[in-house]
Amino acid sequence: MVEFDAAGLFTLGLVYGTTVCSLTCLSYLGPYLLGTGDGFRDGVLSILAFGLGKICCYVFLGGLAGYLGQKLSYSPAHSWAMGLILIGVALSMPLATKRGCRKKCRPGGKRASLLTLGAATSLIPCPPVLAILALAAGQGSMVTGMGFGLVYGLGIIISPLLVIGGSLALVSQKLRQEAKSFMPYIQSLAMTIMILMVVNIFHGGIR
Repeated sequence: MVEFDAAGLFTLGLVYGTTVCSLTCLSYLGPYLLGTGDGFRDGVLSILAFGLGKICCYVFLGGLAGYLGQKLSYSPAHSWAMGLILIGVALSMPLATKRGCRKKCRPGGKRASLLTLGAATSLIPCPPVLAILALAAGQGSMVTGMGFGLVYGLGIIISPLLVIGGSLALVSQKLRQEAKSFMPYIQSLAMTIMILMVVNIFHGGIR
């Protein structure tokens, strides 16, 4: 039964990650990568860092649900937490593209920001996450719940986002090389889009 549940969750993560999750996550990642990307490899690594954050959150939630033996309850506070993290990521964009920081502090700081953002986006309830919690609660085992979160997350991370993220970061790199004068405007537009998304998240949290 556990093996069947795990296989089903991996398949669910694969399907969801290829469709709905890719479209949803791209709305957060697209502006950031377009404003800070530094080549295809950088984009792929950024997507992997984002995905790792999601996996860590799924493992934690699955383990907690298995330990408690009941579904976790969500509240507007989860949306507010995600919004605040998104603001922090948006405001870090100028630092991520700063010339003096590009080689030393940018990669580590950028990956950490995206890992945190990946975890934050996983706090928003969706049918697959609720399925993980329900199955984990039914097993009543923290280890099994963590395993469910892990296999679902691995399915999620295998998605078109890897190629799309790499492509956006490559476009950003080319723009930086060929049209340096436009980059500040592109970066400002990307930050504005992310801030507007936060406003929408807060508005939904208030309701």
